[in-house]
Amino acid sequence: MRNWKTLSIATSRKLLMAAVSALALFPLSLPVQAESLQPPEMLSYSALQLPEGAVFEHGDHQLTFAAIQDGLVRVTAIGAYGQIKPVSTFSKQNLETITSFQRTKDQGFLLAGGNVVMKIGPTGKAEWKYESPSTDTPGMIRSAVQLQDASSIAAVTAPSETPNASKLKLIHFSASGKVINELEVPGVLFDNVDTLTPLSDGGFALSAESYSEGDKEQIFVAKWKANLQPVWQQRFDPSEDSQNLWITGLTEGSHGDLALAGFYNHPNPDGGYRYLTTGYVMSLRQDGSLKWMQQPDPSLDRSMINDIQPAPEGGYIATGTVNQDWHGMVSKQYVWKLGDDGITVWDKAINRATFNSGLLILPLSNADQKDSALLIGTADGTSTLIKIGYLKQP
Repeated sequence: MRNWKTLSIATSRKLLMAAVSALALFPLSLPVQAESLQPPEMLSYSALQLPEGAVFEHGDHQLTFAAIQDGLVRVTAIGAYGQIKPVSTFSKQNLETITSFQRTKDQGFLLAGGNVVMKIGPTGKAEWKYESPSTDTPGMIRSAVQLQDASSIAAVTAPSETPNASKLKLIHFSASGKVINELEVPGVLFDNVDTLTPLSDGGFALSAESYSEGDKEQIFVAKWKANLQPVWQQRFDPSEDSQNLWITGLTEGSHGDLALAGFYNHPNPDGGYRYLTTGYVMSLRQDGSLKWMQQPDPSLDRSMINDIQPAPEGGYIATGTVNQDWHGMVSKQYVWKLGDDGITVWDKAINRATFNSGLLILPLSNADQKDSALLIGTADGTSTLIKIGYLKQP
């Protein structure tokens, strides 16, 4: 699979209501757009029934989600044509909530939540389970992913001596679930750990919201080898006046670059007391240096970018929410195609209801249909499944 990034629909709804160890400021550039294409058309639009707490994984030509229902974990797939089919059902064991979910190389599953990491085999039988010795912090295991060598990494947070801030520990498991090594990330305190992403070179990357001096939040991104040897660590400010920020997506591009998505709060330039919310996307080179950072056109504020994925033809496609009113009652669903250089190829707003939001996107590889994708979103509180694409090649 090209990317294992997961996202909880429940978490997404809540979000809607540089050098190493250095603080770098990179001002956002406006999304340059040169002779952009007409955006793809909406090919289908339907309501989607999703269980509470569903956690998604991006796969090849399908989205897969897991949720706990009636004491069981039920895994369901959504195919490229919108077909929905059950994949597997197994006991939740001691798992009370799911914060991350991944299909493993043997067609089993790796799940994490609360203080539990659990590996399920292809037949639905538990192969190994890890329980953190500390249970005083609910949801302390933020994510777990399997790497290229079939070992696994878990990201674990614990309270620090600083109020409302957490320390981060990484745990490396063997393929059989034995703890090989543990590493506490030094010198950084976190508000939240957002994404844990295995990489094609065998290592992994992590993104989080870290604190700088004065309690300002920054984008923290770091890469490690599978054995927990650090490769690089960076911190960024999305803008000079950014306040609180969120990271909603981290993915690996076709050339080994990384792309992130999210949004941040900042003062209204008109002097009003209500802050603006602005989405962003950014790309990092393989050495961790910033390649580009972009935001939607200012006319689309208030905006949020909730997911970004590599496009099969190169570049990235992102989705989110734009033109949200101050009361969170009106908005448009947004889809945004960018090239590898960060230049806008096309963008599209979907406005079928009063409040429209884009949560997840799955670009589809189709030789006969460029820029086709599946979109998971909401329309007036109802989950939606949308397919976009060109009826004729542009």
